[in-house]
Amino acid sequence: MSATATESGVYAPEGMRFVDWSNFNENHRKYVGETQPVPESDITDVDTQNATIIKYGEIADFDKRKKFKRLSEFNTGLRNGKWTNQDYNTHLLNEHLIWSFIGQLDLNLRYQQEVAGLFLSLNPGKFGVDIGIVAYCACAVVVHGKEGVNRNCHPSVKEMDSEFERVAECEGYQEKELISIYNKIAQAKEKYQG
Repeated sequence: MSATATESGVYAPEGMRFVDWSNFNENHRKYVGETQPVPESDITDVDTQNATIIKYGEIADFDKRKKFKRLSEFNTGLRNGKWTNQDYNTHLLNEHLIWSFIGQLDLNLRYQQEVAGLFLSLNPGKFGVDIGIVAYCACAVVVHGKEGVNRNCHPSVKEMDSEFERVAECEGYQEKELISIYNKIAQAKEKYQG
């Protein structure tokens, strides 16, 4: 075994790290030299601004699709080993839901961001109904309250906008529920924000 000289001139065996014990305080039994800060965990604050997209839906082989779906979940921060980021998953589902309603109701570009912002600021669990009704009513509140818009989308009007009526019929929403949720969002949205 050969030895090499260290910075202080003391010889140490090769492959072994030299520890300078001059900064060791025997009275307190701890190292007094420079300490490195403990890195904070970013497991809950994921960076989802990545440019990598794994298109697992286009893979024909079921086993490979399953594998690449899991890799995509790791990549986006949705999953980490056996742990799943449920808050992020819920946010993604809510975001997809409101944008699907925005597309179905053919909302104007200037209202799209306002509707999405309103819906994502609400806590749908506080309403006690299906989340789809809350999304539908958030769209109706934003569109109905605007001046110069000829779309009657309030749930109690006799001649409702054709697209709002079609979506309400397809989803099977009851007029009583729609009026209740609409009024809650329009009159006391601060109470239901979460």
